[in-house]
Amino acid sequence: MYLPRPVSCLVLAAAITLVLLSGCSTGIRPSAPVQDARVQEQARRLENTGDYQAAAAIYLDAAGKATAPLKGEYLLAAIDSLITGGEHERAALVMDGLSTDRLSILQQQHYAVNAARLVLVDRQADAALDILGTPPADGPYAGDYHQLRAMAYLMKGDYAAGAQEFIKRNTYMSDPGELLDNQFATWEAVNGLTDAELQQLRAAPPPDVFSGWLELVELTRLYLQQPEALADVVPHWQMRYPGHPAGNQFITELLGSMQAAGQPPAQVALLLPLSGQLSGAATAIRDGLLAAYYDTSADISRSMIRIYDTGDDPLTVIDSYQQAVTDGARFVIGPLRKEAVAILMQHEELPVPVLALNQTESMGHVNASVYQFGLAPEDEARSVAQRALLDGHRQAIALIPEGDWGDRVYTAFADEWTRLGGIVLERTTYNPAETDHGQAISPVLNLDSSKARKVRLSRLLGMQLEYEPRRRQDVDFFFLLATPKQARLIRPQLSFFRASRVPVYSTSHVYSGSPDKARDTDMNGIRFCDLPWMLDADGNWQHLKQAINGHWPANSSHYGRFYALGIDAWHITPFLNQLKGGMFGSYRGVTGNLSLDRQQQVHRTLRWAQFRNGLPWPLESAAGPGTEAESALP
Repeated sequence: MYLPRPVSCLVLAAAITLVLLSGCSTGIRPSAPVQDARVQEQARRLENTGDYQAAAAIYLDAAGKATAPLKGEYLLAAIDSLITGGEHERAALVMDGLSTDRLSILQQQHYAVNAARLVLVDRQADAALDILGTPPADGPYAGDYHQLRAMAYLMKGDYAAGAQEFIKRNTYMSDPGELLDNQFATWEAVNGLTDAELQQLRAAPPPDVFSGWLELVELTRLYLQQPEALADVVPHWQMRYPGHPAGNQFITELLGSMQAAGQPPAQVALLLPLSGQLSGAATAIRDGLLAAYYDTSADISRSMIRIYDTGDDPLTVIDSYQQAVTDGARFVIGPLRKEAVAILMQHEELPVPVLALNQTESMGHVNASVYQFGLAPEDEARSVAQRALLDGHRQAIALIPEGDWGDRVYTAFADEWTRLGGIVLERTTYNPAETDHGQAISPVLNLDSSKARKVRLSRLLGMQLEYEPRRRQDVDFFFLLATPKQARLIRPQLSFFRASRVPVYSTSHVYSGSPDKARDTDMNGIRFCDLPWMLDADGNWQHLKQAINGHWPANSSHYGRFYALGIDAWHITPFLNQLKGGMFGSYRGVTGNLSLDRQQQVHRTLRWAQFRNGLPWPLESAAGPGTEAESALP
């Protein structure tokens, strides 16, 4: 499911980009007395050119010459400019020196807005909601309150509450462009909900505005590749929801963009190593893609698909690509092998665009003809860091398997974790071939030091002492990178070493893909991210999953994620140009909510689950994380 392009202030659940926060405030300020009109004109002229630091300097200089209440007005304006310009530390220093007890009611609201913006930069969603409290009923900052509250809720994964805040913000806006942006933001938030949640939350009858958004998103998902059919049903929706904010310009732009985006190429070439070491994964990708292809409505003109076996040798990729182009391909999906993708990336003259099914590690080179989309474990490691921070953790211990793969995934986690302000207390590696990992776990928990202290004290006193080893108390969570076989061993051993209450976060590699209550009970409590395909039981693609499970029962579990990759590779192909720079910001797929960065790499926002009684239970719900449903999990 695709979504309109995110506005400058929207924080996507998918992948929340905090850089957007610097420009999130509407910048509305109360009219100042006549005597400061020159100061405001100078500062705002600089802001309009993007020189926020110089604008802040003007406000700070004026504040040094003014007395209350104008002094507070200047300081708040300076803070606003510093935050918007990315000078968060300077803004915090100015705020620390501002006495709030001398501020007017409006100035206190401005102060709260800036304070919330600063804590959101550090991804402290709950702190922002506490600061904002109950939004004012009116005034110049009411809209800012609702916008920031929406961003905080989206940060927490509470899409329903975020959408409700955007809906409330709509009532405080009059500029047509800002109204349309806010409607796009509402649309993005509602699209974070699952198909089941769209139905469950539609409790209020028409013309309830929130229910109208829920129903519109549901209709658009139903007619994803049939914009003409959607255009036929939209008038009925408009009659059910008269005066709905999305009923005019938003609908017009949505339908126009759907018609422009969803046309598949006339002929597609599929380049996969169907023979060789990667043949199992490649075959699953092919079959998933073909399942999606034949699932397309008969009313939509189908592409011609030609399949090319690239084998084990990555050097054959150029010949395969050129042969596909000669055969008439207008778009190429593949290759799968990372080395082949790297080779293709080096060829600047590629007449037909490519959706590669893996990602290169170098981010410095961008080939305008190549998009990169794969199941990169680095994306999942970064998701672990983001989720752990949102859950309030700050200090981590990493348990990583020996080898290059573990090092690479750990580096992605550590880079993201430290970028977000987290601390890695220890990193230890374990041998995946062994069953006893005590030698890896005990030292990082300081249990060896505790035992050594007991020995020294016993020798000093000349007597045996009652002894209960104590682990270190500064660790907030473990980042565990492991397969199911390894995790079933390590999780109980963490409990044995007195760390049973320390949360454990992992990637999709910890889950086999098939519920196994008897064997996975040992992993109870582990939180992990995975594809919607693996965790959701209510997606509108369940018929595809049932068909794949029925046709390939032996492979559907082991290669389930690759079937999903093939499905999304087919579905996302017509929308790549829109994701690149058109109207759409992300695509709701079976591998996650998909978005495109400037290097033309597709990133996935994943689902989260936790093992409970040996079964994976989704952590997100219609009410969002932190609900009773989640807190009841061990």
